[in-house]
Amino acid sequence: MLERVAIMAGEGRIAISEEDLKAEVQGLRRSLLPILWPAALALGWGWFTYVLTRSWSLEMLGINTAAALGLALVSYLVSRVYEKHYRLACWALSLGLMSFVVLLAGVHPASSIMAFGVLVIIVSEALLGTLEATLLMLLTWGAASAARSFGLSGGFIGWASTLDMLLLYILTLGATWLAGRPLRTALEWMLSSWHQARRALSEVQQRRGELYRVVRALEEATYRMERMNNELLIAQREAEEARALKARFAAMVSHEIRSPLNLILGFSRMMALFPERYEEPLPKCYHEDVDTIYRNSQHLLALLDDILDLSQIEAQRLPLVKDRIDLEEEVVKKTVTIVQPLAARKGLALREELAGNLPTIVADPVRLRQALLNLLTNAVRFTERGGITVRTALQDGKLLVSVQDTGPGIDAKDLPKLFKEFSQVHLTQTREQGGSGLGLSISKHLVELHGGEIWAESKVGVGTTVSFTIPLSGSEPTGADFVKTEDARRAFSPTKTCLVVHSSLDVAKVLGRYIEGYRVMGIAQVNEVSAVVEQIRPRAVIASHDAAESVAEQLAKVPYEVPLISCGLPSPEDQGPLRGLLSYITKPILPEMVMTIMNKVAKEGETTVLLVDDDPDAVRLLETMLTALPHPYRILKAYDGFQALELMETVVPDVVFLDLLMPGLDGEQTMARMRADERLRKVPVVVVSGQDWAAGQIKLRMPLIVRCSRPLDMDQGARCLQALLDVFSARYLPEPEFAPPSG
Repeated sequence: MLERVAIMAGEGRIAISEEDLKAEVQGLRRSLLPILWPAALALGWGWFTYVLTRSWSLEMLGINTAAALGLALVSYLVSRVYEKHYRLACWALSLGLMSFVVLLAGVHPASSIMAFGVLVIIVSEALLGTLEATLLMLLTWGAASAARSFGLSGGFIGWASTLDMLLLYILTLGATWLAGRPLRTALEWMLSSWHQARRALSEVQQRRGELYRVVRALEEATYRMERMNNELLIAQREAEEARALKARFAAMVSHEIRSPLNLILGFSRMMALFPERYEEPLPKCYHEDVDTIYRNSQHLLALLDDILDLSQIEAQRLPLVKDRIDLEEEVVKKTVTIVQPLAARKGLALREELAGNLPTIVADPVRLRQALLNLLTNAVRFTERGGITVRTALQDGKLLVSVQDTGPGIDAKDLPKLFKEFSQVHLTQTREQGGSGLGLSISKHLVELHGGEIWAESKVGVGTTVSFTIPLSGSEPTGADFVKTEDARRAFSPTKTCLVVHSSLDVAKVLGRYIEGYRVMGIAQVNEVSAVVEQIRPRAVIASHDAAESVAEQLAKVPYEVPLISCGLPSPEDQGPLRGLLSYITKPILPEMVMTIMNKVAKEGETTVLLVDDDPDAVRLLETMLTALPHPYRILKAYDGFQALELMETVVPDVVFLDLLMPGLDGEQTMARMRADERLRKVPVVVVSGQDWAAGQIKLRMPLIVRCSRPLDMDQGARCLQALLDVFSARYLPEPEFAPPSG
């Protein structure tokens, strides 16, 4: 095993092998030989020249000449063989020098001649090493001393002089060794540094390779991310287009289907509930047929509402109007009252087993009644004998509601299909029993919107029990005028909530559809703002300009810094061209709706009503509902906007029922013309439409003002300004002038 020499180099400790060190020293020594042999040659010739100038005896002259020529000859031979036989050349040069010194010592016994022996020591130390130099030193000293004693001078010259030469040689050897030590150390350092640099270079090359691979991987990842971002943008645009298409389709379905349903429901309801209005009484079989028509049209309307509700749930746009309620009083008992006649007609017992004294919860009573109603009507539909039992209980911090029937039961393999859309497990039942297959699916979604769970248990031949739970609420507002809209797939976060203050709770519902990523809560009373802020900790409060000052006073009462955003909030009676509406009613129209509206505008004597709709049947239905009311009415009819304006030039009505979608001059344009006319500006208008007002072009009126009690950081302010700049843009082209259609 090679000896290892460890030295410090820089901050690292590099181990250099003795073999590497010897190889480097050998290289340096090899570089010295081309310098030393010419010097030795010059020494030999120089001494030969010196000898020629001396008048020595022939014997002395021969020995000196032999020494000089011998050294010159050895030097010449070294120059010829050192490249191939380096070691041999070094020994030859060293021994040649030693022979030169010994011969001179034999003929010149003076100590100064013997001192030439230090040349042998220096050359051998430089070319061969310390061990070889020591050996040659001893040989040179011994041979030179013997030559002095037994040479031409004759006689021993004394130990003192001999030992002096030995001491001189030893000192010379020591001096050359010490002189070479720093060179050796420097060489070791150089080798260590070279190894360290080579290792560092290798590491750098390795790191460079790794970095290159990382850069390539990053470039590939960046390319893939850019591609994925582009694909996501395309998918997002497609999803937005699909959502817009779905919204337009829902609006179209709502209008195009609700319009004929409005007529079917309206006329059948009038025939069933107000038969005295007709001149001749209808036969009994007619009554039964009319009742069948009315009942099935109600079923068709319920199916339409279910489909629209389901599309809203899937689009995460179904708002929940929440309040603190008593589940048994406001949900269970009211729903049982609705279903009781249906169960009685089939001879079924509908029982209630209520726990009583249950804690109140914050929930949407209408949506929970809808969920429970679907469960009860489903149970009644498929139960032929026995009865249905509704139970309530408090279980694990949740309110439990269960509906148990004595129907045919459901096989265990069919239970997973129970809550799927358009899925029915009793396919062998009669058409009278059949449904749309949406009721249980919608119930499941509505329960999950409240954070609850729903499940079913069944045994074939015994019956089915469908249960759901609603979690008990924490610190939520308890006022009656409280609205909350939430994303069904996003958990509640206090920092992602905003509070809307408006007299119409529908405004909060609309904002909840459009504000992404936030749960929108609404209250109608300004004096409740401080209490609600304490409870729900909203990120900001949104209010109309009229209520902004009062809301700011309420916010000053709480120890928080809550931003206040004021703007012109939308509402059905104050939205763009529809501003100043008396009411906005969505088809199908019920006589009770018409009665409520007419009570607002009723006056003593005859009331003039203008009905404007391009559908004559819709006009006739409204006329039928009005004439059934116990009040005298003068009814005017118009079938488009131009005809309505022409009629109002001669007669100013007390109220106008106006359809929005009409050929020629539509409802919005008709209202705009009315508001521009001084005589018609204050005439109350009731919009009758098959489309929800919030499905149209909702607009926020300017200015939009943000109030905050503390200044914004530059970063926050810049983000706010950038968001505004991204939304708003300048308009440099003039608006196109309105030209009313001809005809």
